[in-house]
Amino acid sequence: GQLVVSVTSFETSSTAFNVIPQEVRLRGTVRSLAAPLQDLAEERIGDLARGTAAAYGAEAELQYKRSYPVMANHEVETEFAADMARRVSGACAQADLVMGGEDFSFMLNERPGAYILIGNGDSAPVHHPEYNFNDEAITAGCSWWVELIEQGMP
Repeated sequence: GQLVVSVTSFETSSTAFNVIPQEVRLRGTVRSLAAPLQDLAEERIGDLARGTAAAYGAEAELQYKRSYPVMANHEVETEFAADMARRVSGACAQADLVMGGEDFSFMLNERPGAYILIGNGDSAPVHHPEYNFNDEAITAGCSWWVELIEQGMP
């Protein structure tokens, strides 16, 4: 299975460029679609941290907190959303699969659903400082949501 390990923060007890810090803290995320792989990642990261520290006469402590699960759409709901997009616009592009973390993943763990995106053209990614929302996408996006509601409600 796939595993994504991201080191997203590196902090030390020193702010001087020429002083070896007494403490270092790495933070990041680990994502996997399979719980056993997540268990293995936790074990291996701990082994790696403790082994590296021991090689230099130091100690390592691992605080492994499972927070955001990988977001995985459900097939039936995803196909329904795609069908509604095709009804509204005549097309539906499938986004590349990513092992991203998103609040919506908690909802998808509790109920079947689909995390869907409305195309925005060639702008920078959403969390990028140069992102510029394409106002022309509003009409198509609203039409898609109306179709999802009208066709999906009992």
